[in-house]
Amino acid sequence: MATPVAAFAQIANECEKEGLTPSNSERIGQEIAKTFNLQPDEVGILKLEKQSLIFVYPAKLHMVGTIPLNTAGSVAARTATSKRAEVINAFAQAKHVSVFESVDLGQKDAMSEKTVHTIQKLMSAPVIAQEGTLGVIEICRKGTSAPAAGPDFSPVDLQRLAGIATALAKCFK
Repeated sequence: MATPVAAFAQIANECEKEGLTPSNSERIGQEIAKTFNLQPDEVGILKLEKQSLIFVYPAKLHMVGTIPLNTAGSVAARTATSKRAEVINAFAQAKHVSVFESVDLGQKDAMSEKTVHTIQKLMSAPVIAQEGTLGVIEICRKGTSAPAAGPDFSPVDLQRLAGIATALAKCFK
């Protein structure tokens, strides 16, 4: 079986010509979710445009707004400017920008049939190419509490996400 990075390099080759179209972004987001055993709404793909990050996946977040790179409290902006991947396994307790979290992405709690999960754990990796930062990929675990959200992200998970982000860079151009 191919490594996740090799599989994403293949996807990047297939998507390179068209770039991050809505269908390519959907495909990439779904594959990232599968790779990390996440729900589709636990993946975020952001592209850098004119000194701001804009969501290309999930599509519902695209029209909500942008994240200027100088936004204090934004993990995505910090990841883009520092060019460093990071993991925050106590994200719900950390000070952060939460406007995008309030958007209903349609994921339902199977037990209660209402949307109630918040981001408990988060990993963020920059998408970097020779010309600089092109975007950010974030994945999270949502739940009613940190234990309910699932296991902590590990350093190995962070390395895997960073490798995937590097492999996908050609799609962001």
